[in-house]
Amino acid sequence: MPQSVPVGAVEVSSEALAPWSGRTVLITGGLGFIGSSMAHALLGAGAHVRLLDALLPLYGGNWRNVHGIENELSVLIADIRDGRTLADGLEGVDVVFHLAAQTSHVDSMHQPLLDADINVRGMLILLEALRTRAPGAVLVNVGTRAQYGAAGQHAILGEAGPFQPTDVYGASKHCAEQYALVYRRSYDMDVRAARVTNCYGPRHQMKHGRYGILNWFVRLALEDRPLPIYGRGDQQRDFLYIDDLVDALLRIGAHPAGSGRVYNVSSGCGIAFRSMAEQIVQLAGSGRVETVAWPEDRQRIETGDAVLDPAALETDTSWRPRTELADGLARTIAFYRREREYYWEPEASSAGPDR
Repeated sequence: MPQSVPVGAVEVSSEALAPWSGRTVLITGGLGFIGSSMAHALLGAGAHVRLLDALLPLYGGNWRNVHGIENELSVLIADIRDGRTLADGLEGVDVVFHLAAQTSHVDSMHQPLLDADINVRGMLILLEALRTRAPGAVLVNVGTRAQYGAAGQHAILGEAGPFQPTDVYGASKHCAEQYALVYRRSYDMDVRAARVTNCYGPRHQMKHGRYGILNWFVRLALEDRPLPIYGRGDQQRDFLYIDDLVDALLRIGAHPAGSGRVYNVSSGCGIAFRSMAEQIVQLAGSGRVETVAWPEDRQRIETGDAVLDPAALETDTSWRPRTELADGLARTIAFYRREREYYWEPEASSAGPDR
């Protein structure tokens, strides 16, 4: 087991950190949950870090996420679709982690053109900027389990699919990934892709439940409110703690033979949705699980069982998740008990959660 090195509030293996000293990294969506966690780890490894974030109101960008490191990095407040600012930010960059995205399943169905504009057009703008300003940089595109969609009998999903997205978000993210791989084949750019399962932990936005169901359930439990379970809640999901995701992405970005590879990033361990909610209530000591009828718009895009197989990533990089769900939940609950004033507003959004 690699030695664990604490980096701020993010614990990443020394093996994952070692290649990053002195490298210049741009993280799009960098003030959000995943991007800011990566920034903490990369700065601890001796990298030079730039963040780009549009700070769109409903999304996860939050200055509190870089508290304590804000003077050690540079931040561009700009939209991924602002090609000129983006291109300027790419000067001298060695690696780009692309995290900026529209990530709500339900919102993607209500506003499909906005979803495509951010996720697909935004990707093409980034690819063109890389091609012209930083063609030698590594691009790590961070995708989603939603690219697989309704797996049917293929509940344990390898990278070969099948691909049956149930919502516009899953389709747009898969399209964006394919565009990136086209640029690799056509222009010999170094592109790698990660398809990430349900991730949770500190620094996630808590204003509403449309981006990240587990963290939203943590808020509901801490406010002693019901955690709504649609139907039986027996569908299998896998959940990954943020520190394990950061460790995986750093390994993907540094892997010497990673160009053109696509990796699932997942715990690989399924748990019934209801069981996840019950664990949160138990660990928080408040809240309650409540069964409700399926809303029509959520049932329409439900995928059923979906657990990603991370075997390829383990084979190529020796990565393995190290955080058990109960431990990750306990850390997450402790973080928001301490930091809640920075992460949620007095009244929760009335919009129902994504899942």
